[in-house]
Amino acid sequence: MRAIAALVLLMASMAGLSYSAVAASIAAAPTMTEEQPAQPAAALALQSPDADIRQRLTELYAEIEGLEDVSVEVRGGVVTLGGTTLEVTARSQAEDIAARLDGVASVENQIQTEHRLDRRLAPLMEQTEAIGARVVAVLPLLLVALLVLAGFWVAGVLFTRWTNIFRRMVSNPFVESLLEQVVRGVFILIGLVLAMNILGATALLGSVLGAAGVLGLAVGFAMRDTIENYIASILLSLRRPFAPNDAVVIEGVEGRITTLNSRATIITTWDGNEVRIPNAIVYKAKILNYSHTPQRRFDFEIRVSVETDITCALAVALRAAKTVDGVLEEPAPFVLVNRLEEYSIILTVFGWVDQTQSDFGKVKSETIRAIKEAFVAEQVDITPPAQAYRMLPIPEENQPTRATASQPTSEEMRAIQDTSVDTTIEQKVEARREVTDNDLLTTTAPRE
Repeated sequence: MRAIAALVLLMASMAGLSYSAVAASIAAAPTMTEEQPAQPAAALALQSPDADIRQRLTELYAEIEGLEDVSVEVRGGVVTLGGTTLEVTARSQAEDIAARLDGVASVENQIQTEHRLDRRLAPLMEQTEAIGARVVAVLPLLLVALLVLAGFWVAGVLFTRWTNIFRRMVSNPFVESLLEQVVRGVFILIGLVLAMNILGATALLGSVLGAAGVLGLAVGFAMRDTIENYIASILLSLRRPFAPNDAVVIEGVEGRITTLNSRATIITTWDGNEVRIPNAIVYKAKILNYSHTPQRRFDFEIRVSVETDITCALAVALRAAKTVDGVLEEPAPFVLVNRLEEYSIILTVFGWVDQTQSDFGKVKSETIRAIKEAFVAEQVDITPPAQAYRMLPIPEENQPTRATASQPTSEEMRAIQDTSVDTTIEQKVEARREVTDNDLLTTTAPRE
Protein backbone atom coordinates (compact mmCIF):
# COMPACT_ATOMS: atom_id res chain seq x y z
CA MET A 1 0.00 0.00 0.00
CA ARG A 2 2.80 2.41 0.84
CA ALA A 3 4.48 1.73 -2.48
CA ILE A 4 1.28 2.55 -4.32
CA ALA A 5 0.87 5.90 -2.43
CA ALA A 6 4.44 6.92 -3.20
CA LEU A 7 3.96 6.14 -6.84
CA VAL A 8 0.76 8.24 -6.99
CA LEU A 9 2.46 11.20 -5.26
CA LEU A 10 5.34 11.15 -7.72
CA MET A 11 2.99 11.12 -10.66
CA ALA A 12 0.92 14.01 -9.26
CA SER A 13 4.01 16.14 -8.75
CA MET A 14 5.08 15.61 -12.32
CA ALA A 15 1.63 16.55 -13.55
CA GLY A 16 1.69 19.89 -11.63
CA LEU A 17 -1.11 19.05 -9.21
CA SER A 18 -1.40 20.85 -5.92
CA TYR A 19 -0.48 19.19 -2.73
CA SER A 20 -3.99 19.45 -1.47
CA ALA A 21 -5.37 17.55 -4.45
CA VAL A 22 -2.77 14.79 -3.95
CA ALA A 23 -3.71 14.62 -0.29
CA ALA A 24 -7.36 14.36 -1.19
CA SER A 25 -6.70 11.53 -3.62
CA ILE A 26 -4.62 9.68 -1.10
CA ALA A 27 -7.35 10.10 1.49
CA ALA A 28 -9.91 8.75 -1.00
CA ALA A 29 -7.76 5.73 -1.89
CA PRO A 30 -8.89 2.43 -0.39
CA THR A 31 -6.93 1.28 2.64
CA MET A 32 -5.28 -2.17 2.49
CA THR A 33 -5.05 -2.63 6.26
CA GLU A 34 -6.65 -1.23 9.41
CA GLU A 35 -3.55 -1.52 11.57
CA GLN A 36 -1.77 1.62 10.19
CA PRO A 37 -4.28 4.40 9.03
CA ALA A 38 -2.97 7.26 6.80
CA GLN A 39 -2.17 10.70 8.51
CA PRO A 40 -3.34 13.92 6.59
CA ALA A 41 -0.50 16.38 5.79
CA ALA A 42 -0.64 20.12 7.04
CA ALA A 43 -1.71 22.82 4.50
CA LEU A 44 1.08 25.01 3.08
CA ALA A 45 0.57 28.88 3.07
CA LEU A 46 1.49 29.83 -0.45
CA GLN A 47 0.28 33.52 -0.17
CA SER A 48 3.11 36.06 0.46
CA PRO A 49 2.89 38.13 3.78
CA ASP A 50 4.07 41.23 1.85
CA ALA A 51 0.77 41.38 0.03
CA ASP A 52 -1.13 41.12 3.31
CA ILE A 53 0.88 44.00 4.81
CA ARG A 54 0.34 46.16 1.72
CA GLN A 55 -3.40 45.48 1.70
CA ARG A 56 -3.77 46.20 5.43
CA LEU A 57 -1.87 49.49 5.26
CA THR A 58 -3.78 50.61 2.18
CA GLU A 59 -7.07 49.97 3.98
CA LEU A 60 -5.91 51.84 7.10
CA TYR A 61 -4.66 54.88 5.19
CA ALA A 62 -7.88 55.07 3.22
CA GLU A 63 -9.86 55.41 6.47
CA ILE A 64 -7.62 58.10 8.05
CA GLU A 65 -8.17 61.69 6.99
CA GLY A 66 -5.08 63.21 5.40
CA LEU A 67 -3.50 59.84 4.48
CA GLU A 68 -5.70 58.95 1.52
CA ASP A 69 -2.97 59.74 -1.03
CA VAL A 70 -0.24 57.63 0.61
CA SER A 71 1.03 54.73 -1.55
CA VAL A 72 2.47 51.51 -0.10
CA GLU A 73 5.09 49.09 -1.46
CA VAL A 74 6.27 46.04 0.54
CA ARG A 75 9.24 43.80 -0.27
CA GLY A 76 10.58 41.28 2.17
CA GLY A 77 8.92 43.07 5.11
CA VAL A 78 10.41 46.45 4.15
CA VAL A 79 7.63 49.02 3.70
CA THR A 80 8.18 51.94 1.35
CA LEU A 81 5.71 54.81 1.76
CA GLY A 82 5.15 57.29 -1.03
CA GLY A 83 2.64 59.86 -2.15
CA THR A 84 1.81 63.22 -0.56
CA THR A 85 0.26 64.65 2.62
CA LEU A 86 -0.81 68.15 3.56
CA GLU A 87 0.81 68.20 7.01
CA VAL A 88 4.16 67.06 8.36
CA THR A 89 2.38 65.43 11.29
CA ALA A 90 0.38 63.27 8.88
CA ARG A 91 3.64 62.05 7.31
CA SER A 92 4.94 60.98 10.72
CA GLN A 93 1.60 59.39 11.56
CA ALA A 94 1.72 57.21 8.44
CA GLU A 95 5.21 56.02 9.32
CA ASP A 96 4.21 55.23 12.89
CA ILE A 97 1.22 53.15 11.76
CA ALA A 98 3.34 51.11 9.36
CA ALA A 99 6.06 50.48 11.96
CA ARG A 100 3.56 49.03 14.46
CA LEU A 101 2.11 46.46 12.00
CA ASP A 102 3.16 42.80 12.54
CA GLY A 103 5.62 41.50 9.98
CA VAL A 104 7.12 44.89 9.13
CA ALA A 105 10.90 44.85 9.35
CA SER A 106 11.52 48.54 8.57
CA VAL A 107 9.84 51.58 7.04
CA GLU A 108 11.21 53.92 4.40
CA ASN A 109 9.23 57.15 4.53
CA GLN A 110 9.30 58.88 1.14
CA ILE A 111 6.07 60.83 1.61
CA GLN A 112 6.25 64.43 0.37
CA THR A 113 4.44 67.40 1.94
CA GLU A 114 2.04 68.97 -0.53
CA HIS A 115 2.58 72.69 -1.23
CA ARG A 116 0.26 73.33 -4.13
CA LEU A 117 -2.27 76.05 -3.34
CA ASP A 118 -5.29 74.33 -4.86
CA ARG A 119 -4.45 71.09 -3.07
CA ARG A 120 -4.04 72.78 0.30
CA LEU A 121 -7.16 74.89 -0.09
CA ALA A 122 -9.32 71.95 -1.07
CA PRO A 123 -9.90 70.68 2.53
CA LEU A 124 -10.67 74.21 3.67
CA MET A 125 -13.24 74.62 0.92
CA GLU A 126 -14.79 71.30 1.82
CA GLN A 127 -15.01 72.31 5.49
CA THR A 128 -16.50 75.66 4.52
CA GLU A 129 -19.12 73.98 2.37
CA ALA A 130 -19.94 71.58 5.19
CA ILE A 131 -20.31 74.41 7.69
CA GLY A 132 -22.47 76.34 5.22
CA ALA A 133 -24.70 73.34 4.76
CA ARG A 134 -25.10 72.95 8.52
CA VAL A 135 -25.85 76.67 8.91
CA VAL A 136 -28.50 76.52 6.20
CA ALA A 137 -30.02 73.49 7.88
CA VAL A 138 -30.16 75.16 11.30
CA LEU A 139 -31.09 78.61 9.99
CA PRO A 140 -34.86 78.28 10.64
CA LEU A 141 -34.23 77.24 14.25
CA LEU A 142 -31.73 80.07 14.63
CA LEU A 143 -34.26 82.62 13.39
CA VAL A 144 -36.91 81.31 15.79
CA ALA A 145 -34.42 81.45 18.68
CA LEU A 146 -33.44 85.03 17.83
CA LEU A 147 -37.09 86.04 17.64
CA VAL A 148 -37.72 84.54 21.09
CA LEU A 149 -34.71 86.34 22.55
CA ALA A 150 -35.70 89.66 20.95
CA GLY A 151 -39.30 89.21 22.14
CA PHE A 152 -38.25 88.80 25.77
CA TRP A 153 -35.87 91.76 25.46
CA VAL A 154 -38.64 94.01 24.16
CA ALA A 155 -41.03 92.65 26.81
CA GLY A 156 -38.59 93.58 29.57
CA VAL A 157 -38.19 97.13 28.22
CA LEU A 158 -41.93 97.63 27.84
CA PHE A 159 -42.66 96.17 31.27
CA THR A 160 -40.27 98.52 33.07
CA ARG A 161 -41.17 101.57 30.97
CA TRP A 162 -44.97 101.36 30.88
CA THR A 163 -45.79 99.97 34.31
CA ASN A 164 -43.63 102.46 36.29
CA ILE A 165 -43.82 99.98 39.13
CA PHE A 166 -40.44 100.93 40.55
CA ARG A 167 -41.21 104.65 40.39
CA ARG A 168 -44.08 104.02 42.78
CA MET A 169 -41.95 101.77 45.00
CA VAL A 170 -38.88 104.00 45.40
CA SER A 171 -38.41 107.75 45.17
CA ASN A 172 -34.73 107.60 44.21
CA PRO A 173 -34.16 107.83 40.43
CA PHE A 174 -30.84 106.02 40.64
CA VAL A 175 -32.28 103.05 42.52
CA GLU A 176 -35.26 103.05 40.17
CA SER A 177 -32.95 102.84 37.15
CA LEU A 178 -30.91 100.09 38.81
CA LEU A 179 -34.02 97.97 39.50
CA GLU A 180 -35.22 98.45 35.93
CA GLN A 181 -31.90 97.20 34.59
CA VAL A 182 -32.04 94.15 36.85
CA VAL A 183 -35.57 93.27 35.66
CA ARG A 184 -34.58 93.72 32.02
CA GLY A 185 -31.58 91.46 32.61
CA VAL A 186 -33.87 88.76 34.03
CA PHE A 187 -36.12 88.96 30.94
CA ILE A 188 -33.08 88.68 28.65
CA LEU A 189 -31.73 85.71 30.61
CA ILE A 190 -35.05 83.87 30.33
CA GLY A 191 -35.16 84.55 26.59
CA LEU A 192 -31.58 83.31 26.21
CA VAL A 193 -32.35 80.05 28.03
CA LEU A 194 -35.40 79.42 25.84
CA ALA A 195 -33.42 80.24 22.68
CA MET A 196 -30.65 77.83 23.62
CA ASN A 197 -33.25 75.13 24.32
CA ILE A 198 -34.71 75.65 20.85
CA LEU A 199 -31.25 75.25 19.33
CA GLY A 200 -30.52 72.23 21.53
CA ALA A 201 -27.46 73.90 23.05
CA THR A 202 -28.33 73.78 26.74
CA ALA A 203 -24.98 72.18 27.54
CA LEU A 204 -23.25 75.10 25.82
CA LEU A 205 -25.38 77.52 27.86
CA GLY A 206 -24.24 75.88 31.08
CA SER A 207 -20.63 76.14 30.01
CA VAL A 208 -21.05 79.79 29.05
CA LEU A 209 -22.74 80.64 32.37
CA GLY A 210 -20.05 78.78 34.28
CA ALA A 211 -17.29 80.61 32.43
CA ALA A 212 -19.13 83.90 32.97
CA GLY A 213 -19.32 83.17 36.70
CA VAL A 214 -15.59 82.47 36.93
CA LEU A 215 -14.82 85.55 34.84
CA GLY A 216 -17.12 87.67 36.99
CA LEU A 217 -15.36 86.45 40.15
CA ALA A 218 -11.96 87.33 38.70
CA VAL A 219 -13.17 90.74 37.55
CA GLY A 220 -14.73 91.31 40.98
CA PHE A 221 -11.39 90.77 42.71
CA ALA A 222 -9.58 92.94 40.18
CA MET A 223 -12.11 95.79 40.42
CA ARG A 224 -12.84 95.49 44.13
CA ASP A 225 -12.39 99.20 44.84
CA THR A 226 -14.58 100.22 41.92
CA ILE A 227 -17.36 97.84 42.96
CA GLU A 228 -17.08 99.01 46.56
CA ASN A 229 -17.45 102.64 45.46
CA TYR A 230 -20.44 101.74 43.27
CA ILE A 231 -22.24 99.97 46.13
CA ALA A 232 -21.41 102.87 48.46
CA SER A 233 -22.92 105.29 45.94
CA ILE A 234 -26.18 103.31 46.01
CA LEU A 235 -26.28 103.37 49.81
CA LEU A 236 -25.45 107.08 49.94
CA SER A 237 -28.20 107.88 47.43
CA LEU A 238 -30.63 105.95 49.61
CA ARG A 239 -29.54 107.37 52.97
CA ARG A 240 -28.81 110.89 51.68
CA PRO A 241 -26.76 112.18 54.64
CA PHE A 242 -26.30 115.40 52.68
CA ALA A 243 -28.01 117.36 49.93
CA PRO A 244 -26.68 119.51 47.10
CA ASN A 245 -25.02 122.71 48.35
CA ASP A 246 -24.82 121.49 51.94
CA ALA A 247 -21.84 122.88 53.87
CA VAL A 248 -19.98 119.81 55.16
CA VAL A 249 -16.65 118.56 56.46
CA ILE A 250 -15.68 115.08 55.19
CA GLU A 251 -12.23 113.60 55.86
CA GLY A 252 -10.89 117.07 56.65
CA VAL A 253 -12.27 118.56 53.41
CA GLU A 254 -14.60 121.50 54.08
CA GLY A 255 -16.91 122.99 51.48
CA ARG A 256 -20.25 122.53 49.77
CA ILE A 257 -21.59 119.28 48.29
CA THR A 258 -21.61 119.54 44.51
CA THR A 259 -22.50 116.15 43.02
CA LEU A 260 -22.58 112.46 43.86
CA ASN A 261 -21.79 110.05 41.03
CA SER A 262 -21.29 106.30 40.93
CA ARG A 263 -17.66 106.60 41.97
CA ALA A 264 -17.01 109.71 44.08
CA THR A 265 -18.51 112.60 46.00
CA ILE A 266 -17.46 116.01 44.66
CA ILE A 267 -17.05 118.90 47.12
CA THR A 268 -16.40 122.53 46.18
CA THR A 269 -14.15 124.01 48.87
CA TRP A 270 -14.43 127.57 50.19
CA ASP A 271 -11.61 128.67 47.89
CA GLY A 272 -13.51 127.41 44.82
CA ASN A 273 -11.61 124.17 44.15
CA GLU A 274 -13.25 120.78 43.56
CA VAL A 275 -12.23 117.78 45.65
CA ARG A 276 -13.30 114.22 44.77
CA ILE A 277 -13.59 111.74 47.65
CA PRO A 278 -14.27 108.04 46.83
CA ASN A 279 -17.74 107.01 47.93
CA ALA A 280 -16.43 104.05 49.91
CA ILE A 281 -14.51 106.51 52.11
CA VAL A 282 -17.45 108.92 52.34
CA TYR A 283 -19.83 106.15 53.41
CA LYS A 284 -17.55 105.10 56.30
CA ALA A 285 -16.35 108.59 57.26
CA LYS A 286 -17.60 111.01 59.90
CA ILE A 287 -19.66 113.67 58.14
CA LEU A 288 -20.05 117.10 59.73
CA ASN A 289 -23.03 118.81 58.07
CA TYR A 290 -23.40 122.50 58.87
CA SER A 291 -26.49 122.90 56.70
CA HIS A 292 -28.62 120.20 58.27
CA THR A 293 -29.78 122.72 60.87
CA PRO A 294 -29.69 126.40 59.80
CA GLN A 295 -28.62 127.78 63.19
CA ARG A 296 -24.90 127.59 63.90
CA ARG A 297 -22.92 128.85 66.87
CA PHE A 298 -19.60 130.69 66.67
CA ASP A 299 -17.12 131.45 69.44
CA PHE A 300 -13.79 133.23 69.89
CA GLU A 301 -11.48 134.25 72.74
CA ILE A 302 -10.40 137.71 74.00
CA ARG A 303 -7.56 138.36 76.48
CA VAL A 304 -7.91 141.18 78.97
CA SER A 305 -5.53 142.36 81.66
CA VAL A 306 -5.70 140.82 85.12
CA GLU A 307 -6.19 144.34 86.53
CA THR A 308 -9.38 144.76 84.46
CA ASP A 309 -12.75 144.79 86.15
CA ILE A 310 -13.91 141.42 84.88
CA THR A 311 -17.59 142.18 85.36
CA CYS A 312 -17.29 145.37 83.37
CA ALA A 313 -15.40 143.53 80.59
CA LEU A 314 -18.12 140.86 80.37
CA ALA A 315 -20.87 143.46 80.16
CA VAL A 316 -19.09 145.51 77.49
CA ALA A 317 -18.45 142.40 75.34
CA LEU A 318 -22.07 141.21 75.67
CA ARG A 319 -23.55 144.61 74.75
CA ALA A 320 -21.29 144.83 71.70
CA ALA A 321 -22.19 141.32 70.53
CA LYS A 322 -25.93 142.04 70.74
CA THR A 323 -25.58 145.08 68.46
CA VAL A 324 -24.13 143.05 65.56
CA ASP A 325 -26.52 142.46 62.70
CA GLY A 326 -26.87 138.71 62.19
CA VAL A 327 -26.36 137.63 65.81
CA LEU A 328 -29.62 135.98 66.88
CA GLU A 329 -31.54 137.22 69.88
CA GLU A 330 -32.74 133.69 70.52
CA PRO A 331 -30.59 131.80 71.35
CA ALA A 332 -29.01 134.91 72.84
CA PRO A 333 -25.27 135.58 72.77
CA PHE A 334 -23.28 135.21 75.99
CA VAL A 335 -19.75 135.78 77.30
CA LEU A 336 -17.90 133.54 79.78
CA VAL A 337 -14.66 133.70 81.72
CA ASN A 338 -12.74 130.81 80.22
CA ARG A 339 -9.55 130.68 82.29
CA LEU A 340 -7.06 132.77 84.22
CA GLU A 341 -3.45 133.03 83.09
CA GLU A 342 -0.36 134.73 84.52
CA TYR A 343 -0.88 138.13 82.89
CA SER A 344 -4.38 137.95 81.42
CA ILE A 345 -7.93 136.69 81.76
CA ILE A 346 -9.38 134.73 78.84
CA LEU A 347 -12.94 135.60 77.85
CA THR A 348 -14.93 133.47 75.35
CA VAL A 349 -17.73 135.05 73.35
CA PHE A 350 -20.56 132.88 71.96
CA GLY A 351 -23.19 133.82 69.43
CA TRP A 352 -25.70 132.13 67.11
CA VAL A 353 -26.19 132.75 63.39
CA ASP A 354 -29.03 131.78 61.08
CA GLN A 355 -27.06 130.65 57.99
CA THR A 356 -30.07 131.10 55.73
CA GLN A 357 -30.21 134.82 56.60
CA SER A 358 -26.60 135.76 57.40
CA ASP A 359 -23.11 134.65 56.51
CA PHE A 360 -21.42 132.76 59.34
CA GLY A 361 -17.91 134.11 58.75
CA LYS A 362 -19.05 137.70 58.28
CA VAL A 363 -21.10 137.73 61.48
CA LYS A 364 -18.21 136.33 63.48
CA SER A 365 -15.81 138.88 62.00
CA GLU A 366 -18.19 141.80 62.71
CA THR A 367 -18.68 140.62 66.29
CA ILE A 368 -14.94 140.56 66.91
CA ARG A 369 -14.61 144.07 65.46
CA ALA A 370 -17.49 145.42 67.51
CA ILE A 371 -16.16 144.04 70.81
CA LYS A 372 -12.64 145.29 70.09
CA GLU A 373 -13.90 148.82 69.44
CA ALA A 374 -16.14 148.64 72.52
CA PHE A 375 -13.14 147.65 74.69
CA VAL A 376 -11.13 150.55 73.30
CA ALA A 377 -13.97 152.96 73.97
CA GLU A 378 -14.48 151.65 77.52
CA GLN A 379 -10.71 151.50 78.15
CA VAL A 380 -10.64 147.75 78.71
CA ASP A 381 -7.05 146.57 78.23
CA ILE A 382 -6.55 143.78 75.73
CA THR A 383 -3.30 141.92 76.50
CA PRO A 384 -1.13 139.73 74.28
CA PRO A 385 -0.43 136.09 75.16
CA ALA A 386 1.98 135.37 78.00
CA GLN A 387 4.61 134.13 75.54
CA ALA A 388 4.76 137.55 73.84
CA TYR A 389 7.59 139.92 74.69
CA ARG A 390 6.61 142.76 77.02
CA MET A 391 8.15 146.00 75.80
CA LEU A 392 9.17 148.73 78.26
CA PRO A 393 7.35 152.02 77.75
CA ILE A 394 9.22 154.58 75.70
CA PRO A 395 9.33 158.15 77.00
CA GLU A 396 6.93 160.43 75.21
CA GLU A 397 9.67 162.75 73.94
CA ASN A 398 11.38 159.77 72.26
CA GLN A 399 8.26 158.17 70.76
CA PRO A 400 8.12 158.25 66.94
CA THR A 401 5.24 160.03 65.35
CA ARG A 402 2.53 157.68 64.07
CA ALA A 403 0.59 158.24 60.94
CA THR A 404 -3.08 158.68 61.61
CA ALA A 405 -5.16 155.96 59.95
CA SER A 406 -7.67 157.30 57.50
CA GLN A 407 -11.28 156.79 58.50
CA PRO A 408 -13.33 154.44 56.28
CA THR A 409 -15.88 155.93 53.98
CA SER A 410 -19.57 155.24 54.39
CA GLU A 411 -19.47 152.73 51.52
CA GLU A 412 -16.50 150.96 53.04
CA MET A 413 -18.21 150.93 56.42
CA ARG A 414 -21.31 149.33 54.93
CA ALA A 415 -19.10 146.66 53.36
CA ILE A 416 -17.36 146.06 56.70
CA GLN A 417 -20.62 145.74 58.59
CA ASP A 418 -22.33 143.64 55.90
CA THR A 419 -23.32 140.22 57.26
CA SER A 420 -25.54 139.02 54.40
CA VAL A 421 -25.13 135.52 53.00
CA ASP A 422 -22.26 135.09 50.55
CA THR A 423 -23.60 132.97 47.68
CA THR A 424 -20.42 132.83 45.57
CA ILE A 425 -19.71 129.16 46.26
CA GLU A 426 -23.38 128.23 46.01
CA GLN A 427 -23.54 129.77 42.54
CA LYS A 428 -20.46 127.80 41.50
CA VAL A 429 -22.08 124.60 42.75
CA GLU A 430 -25.31 125.27 40.87
CA ALA A 431 -23.40 126.03 37.68
CA ARG A 432 -21.49 122.77 38.05
CA ARG A 433 -24.67 120.79 38.66
CA GLU A 434 -26.34 122.17 35.55
CA VAL A 435 -23.73 120.50 33.32
CA THR A 436 -23.74 117.21 35.23
CA ASP A 437 -26.04 114.47 33.95
CA ASN A 438 -25.13 111.58 36.26
CA ASP A 439 -25.82 113.15 39.64
CA LEU A 440 -27.34 110.73 42.16
CA LEU A 441 -28.49 113.49 44.54
CA THR A 442 -32.01 114.80 44.23
CA THR A 443 -33.72 117.59 46.11
CA THR A 444 -37.03 115.71 46.32
CA ALA A 445 -35.88 112.42 47.85
CA PRO A 446 -36.20 112.03 51.64
CA ARG A 447 -33.11 112.72 53.71
CA GLU A 448 -31.60 110.67 56.49
